[in-house]
Amino acid sequence: MKSYPHLSPSAHLAVAALLLSPFSVSAQNAPAPATPEQVVVLSPFTVSNANTTRYQATEATSGTRARVALFDTPQSVSVVTRDLIEDIGAGRVIDAAKYVAGVYESTIPNAQDRTTIRGFQNDGATVDGFSYFSFANLDPVLIDRIEVVKGPNAIMAPQGLPGGTVNNVSKRPIFSDQGYVSGQVGLYSSTRAELDVNRVITPDKLAFRFVGSAQDAKDYGQDNFHESFVAMPMLTYRFSPGTELTVQAQITNWHALNFGGIPLSLYTGSNDEAQLLPGIPRDYVLQRDDITREQSAQHYRAFFTARITDNLSMRVAANVIESHATSGQLNIGAAPNQVLTLDPATGLTNWAGVLHNDSPIFPLGGSINQQDRTYANLQNDFVYEFKGDQFKSTTVGGYAINYAATKHEKNQNFTVGGPQSVSLASYVYSPYTLTNVTGINTRYYRDQQVYVNESLAVFDERVLLSGGISKDWYFSENVDELLHKRGHVAPEATLPSYGIVFKVKKNLALYYGFSKQTTAINPTVTAASSNTNAFPTQTSKQHEFGVRTKLLNEQLNISLAYFDIKQNNFSIPNPANSAVPVPSPLLPPLFSDRHAHGVELEFNYAVSANLSFVGNGTVMKNRDADNVPFRGTAEKSGAIWANYVFEKTGALSGFSVGVGLDYLSKRAGDNAGGVTSASTPTNIIRVQPTFWLPARTLVNLNVAYRFNQHWRTQLNVDNLFDKDYLQSSTGRTNVWPGTPLNAKLTVTYRF
Repeated sequence: MKSYPHLSPSAHLAVAALLLSPFSVSAQNAPAPATPEQVVVLSPFTVSNANTTRYQATEATSGTRARVALFDTPQSVSVVTRDLIEDIGAGRVIDAAKYVAGVYESTIPNAQDRTTIRGFQNDGATVDGFSYFSFANLDPVLIDRIEVVKGPNAIMAPQGLPGGTVNNVSKRPIFSDQGYVSGQVGLYSSTRAELDVNRVITPDKLAFRFVGSAQDAKDYGQDNFHESFVAMPMLTYRFSPGTELTVQAQITNWHALNFGGIPLSLYTGSNDEAQLLPGIPRDYVLQRDDITREQSAQHYRAFFTARITDNLSMRVAANVIESHATSGQLNIGAAPNQVLTLDPATGLTNWAGVLHNDSPIFPLGGSINQQDRTYANLQNDFVYEFKGDQFKSTTVGGYAINYAATKHEKNQNFTVGGPQSVSLASYVYSPYTLTNVTGINTRYYRDQQVYVNESLAVFDERVLLSGGISKDWYFSENVDELLHKRGHVAPEATLPSYGIVFKVKKNLALYYGFSKQTTAINPTVTAASSNTNAFPTQTSKQHEFGVRTKLLNEQLNISLAYFDIKQNNFSIPNPANSAVPVPSPLLPPLFSDRHAHGVELEFNYAVSANLSFVGNGTVMKNRDADNVPFRGTAEKSGAIWANYVFEKTGALSGFSVGVGLDYLSKRAGDNAGGVTSASTPTNIIRVQPTFWLPARTLVNLNVAYRFNQHWRTQLNVDNLFDKDYLQSSTGRTNVWPGTPLNAKLTVTYRF
């Protein structure tokens, strides 16, 4: 297994802890300030850290970049609190976000923060409203809370994805001394250390916080692993009540085996329950430690908020990211003795007539991708609040500039050592040899946005009207350095949004919202021409209707939503690019329109100070124009988590127990392409997906014991009943088996 130069991840964190420990101890022993902390007027760009209960939050800023009550929004916005992130022992963002309706596992579990929202796949991460692509999954140690905005959003993410945005709100310095250090061991994806130290340097003026983690983990599968190191020091300076500046520097190093899954049985067809290839173990891993993803990145963020007058506030946020990444990919091609047949009447695939073969021969091949990415973002927002005798008005407006560049992205094929076609059961890995370069591309993207949004509360705030408009200018350019060709698009879009919330009673609200997004499609360049994609933009529109209620003294919150999303020019990877050998140059993506609609239920119930529930359920469809489902989309999903903290007295004092279940219905395992032989010009019959991942329900357990105010231990057991399931897939030869029963023990010391 490779390691980072000079110091291992654990050593990095140990050094950081050693450097901070004298400061931490001296601050811990310092006398408390004699005067109480000043009363700080909460900025309209900041939510209160005080949740109503363990898993409940009442506000978010991810809808319009300004604080809004969740009960008052015309678009679904959900919050995952830090308590829930810690209780479930989240190793990835999706581990916690799945407790939001419509959010679940997508097609690649071990990289890219690939998540599905309302049936649409999201790649990369969004932190504090800034989106970026990364091979590495975001480390949850950095996150204070997760805010999920569902559906297209013209203000927060005009260039985003129609399913919604998972906005990870980072930890910030606070004006209270606190901190913790923790260590974790377990069966898989553990061996981890965390450090979080917050210290007040000058009361009411200057606070410092350091957050970091190091992980050297064995993942499920033979020789599968990932290593990571992340450190984020930050400062907050308070100029006056309501005016402050926060700066953050985030350093990330990540290194993981690029495990690409294993093939299905040749005899798995469209109407069968998918089975892995017989003759190889379930934890089989083809790749070795020269087939990895590696990424180093530096993130710099700054946030300035100021209350200019009693009514007017301002926010400036800036973000810069420099990233270098390398990804090796070893592909398993389709076995040449597979004879795919189609039922002309249904378009379904089957393997009837294929001779029985216990040891199929698969071609092998792969590629290396190297890329450097730069992101620069600036947001400037203003909020004007006015309260009259009969109404309350909140006007939010501002502008944003976003820039992204992928420089000299190089794709190069390789051939494996030894035979090029092998039986996986007897394959012995040999180092690869680099061959032809399939592409060197530089891509530039920028957009500019000016927006305004008005919210008006009338009739004693029983009716809330909102409407906004975002004007966006895009520029997307692709330079093919092998072909010496350049293509670009420069569209613009005017994006309206509006909605109404009607409070039938104080604790019962009906709402409707409309939102729209448009983003530029990066042009494809070929030897024949530039700008070969027929569409310069991709547009999504959503209508959403819902009802929310707060019952039992607001301890039980329930929301029910119906959504309808239509998107044009949706691109899917061309399946021919997974062939062995890989096509050179790569083939352009395929485009389609798609329609998603369904019903979501969310609830959050604080039964008592000891017992809390959070859960959801979704029934939906997400299909293309020919009613073909998309890869990785579960049309039924649900999750529930329950936590009980025992009383402070008695035999079980100090213990807490949590139990979670999450369900996904069957999912298409690959993207369908082409038409059946029975198709005619007037009767197009599309090929359906060739296999489906079976439905599964997983049970997770948490048992924790708090010894005293400082020491706590927590045992998380994921997949408690050791269910044998298929986690995700990108195609027939790339299926990830689910991790079996996985126990992780965490010990935490708080100071």
